[in-house]
Amino acid sequence: MRVSPDILLYIKYAAAVAILIVIFLAPAWLARQTKKGKFDMGVVRIASWLFGWTGVGWLVALYWAVRK
Repeated sequence: MRVSPDILLYIKYAAAVAILIVIFLAPAWLARQTKKGKFDMGVVRIASWLFGWTGVGWLVALYWAVRK
């Protein structure tokens, strides 16, 4: 059975996009898991969505998510 190289390429890109989405949404998920209040969780989500495209903004959102 031969698998088309195009199908393998599509699977590879779909997996890469899924991994990037999980990484991008990690701060909001961590904020929820650490039982932050609604306001704090909202701040983390907004910071992650607005500044998550920069590495520094994502790290700040991640820090806020795990900070006690």
